[in-house]
Amino acid sequence: MYELKNFSEVMVKKALEEYLASNKIPCQCERCIADITAFALNRLPPRYYVSEKGEILTNYEAQLFPDRARVMTEVILATQIVAAAPSHDRN
Repeated sequence: MYELKNFSEVMVKKALEEYLASNKIPCQCERCIADITAFALNRLPPRYYVSEKGEILTNYEAQLFPDRARVMTEVILATQIVAAAPSHDRN
């Protein structure tokens, strides 16, 4: 059985991890992280692959284009939006 994967999701999670390593946000709970990830992914084109070869080619193509900067831009924007209005009550 083949598993369909979205390389944009991999890139967003990695970019968010890098961003949070050097930037503080008001809440890093599981819900806020999921909201940030979803918001960023909804603003980026999907990049699906099925096989390991597809993953390698997609990863290679991502290195050739300015995808990394675009992904980080969307992660930062999503982080700012979620931090300003989290889906849960602040205590």
